[in-house]
Amino acid sequence: MTTEQKRTLSSARQDQYALHKNKVKTLKNLQSDQGKLRVFSTQLTSLIDTIPDANLFKDREGRKLITNKLTQRLFKRHDLDWYGKTHIMPRLTSQEIRAHARMLLESDLDIALAKRQFKLHYQVQVDGAGQIVGAEALLRWEHPRYGLIAPEQFIPVAEQSGLILPIGAWVLQSVCEQLKQWLNDPLKKDVPIAVNISPRQFSHPEFVEQLSRMLEENAIDATRLKLELTESLMLHDISNTIEKMKALQLLGIRFSMDNFGRGYSSLSQLRVLPIDQLKIDQFLIRDIVPDSCDAMLVKTVIDMSRKLGIGVIAEGVETEQQFTCLKQLGCSAYQGYLFGKPMPVNEFEKLASRLGIRTK
Repeated sequence: MTTEQKRTLSSARQDQYALHKNKVKTLKNLQSDQGKLRVFSTQLTSLIDTIPDANLFKDREGRKLITNKLTQRLFKRHDLDWYGKTHIMPRLTSQEIRAHARMLLESDLDIALAKRQFKLHYQVQVDGAGQIVGAEALLRWEHPRYGLIAPEQFIPVAEQSGLILPIGAWVLQSVCEQLKQWLNDPLKKDVPIAVNISPRQFSHPEFVEQLSRMLEENAIDATRLKLELTESLMLHDISNTIEKMKALQLLGIRFSMDNFGRGYSSLSQLRVLPIDQLKIDQFLIRDIVPDSCDAMLVKTVIDMSRKLGIGVIAEGVETEQQFTCLKQLGCSAYQGYLFGKPMPVNEFEKLASRLGIRTK
């Protein structure tokens, strides 16, 4: 072996050793803070989920490039070491990354329920005069170390793992208890609370019985509880869904179709569904201005709903322009940051005292 070849070999070994040290150091940094790894894995999964599979799996090098760019960004966000070495990122498939994130989240979610880390925040729903006509209960996970974790990061995992059943039951029980507390408050005793129900929770064979028992145990008026179901849930196995909805309506419970306008159902199907309200998806609200296509679609929904005796509420209202346009189109209820963000119950009660509550 020539001197030049020896130098080349020595240099290659040094580079390999340096790379190995960097790998080990990076992994130690990750292992030293398991919480950061969990948040990192979850956020990486969320980002990868936004990439179309056709792009993500186009070719091996393309996948490596995507995952490494996302990883580099998240490493920086969480103050983890990153050496710019593409080899540090394991060649994981998207499915493997998602499976790892799910495993970590499932473990934490199980602990979260036992240790009461879940909280409910409430967002106001108002009429055209700005008075409160209701509230939506929104689940939040107050992690003891990382603060609030966004629902979109853990709800899909809870749904897939089955943990959504005990979590969903806790949400409904907590809302019933809150309604019971407000019974003795002249200002809030008639405020209805809306709760989003997951497909898996609603399809459970004992859902009607469980909810009926909660209402009875808390001795509350069931008309003050509104269940929000997604369009896709309502239209899946529609005959069985209608049967279950009617059984709950006999108890006094009302229904709102959530995210209306995001799916592909025909408006004519509204006449067979026992719903009390449509919640217009914020997708149609975001860029709404008078005489626009969005305004025309929203107007069609409002007019048809009125003829069918169904109420309408617009979600995601963030600007005065959106609010004014929706009022001109005949919308009767509104929800969004313009009126208040989701907040703890004590802050909601203060806001209710300030805005006022519309009486029946």
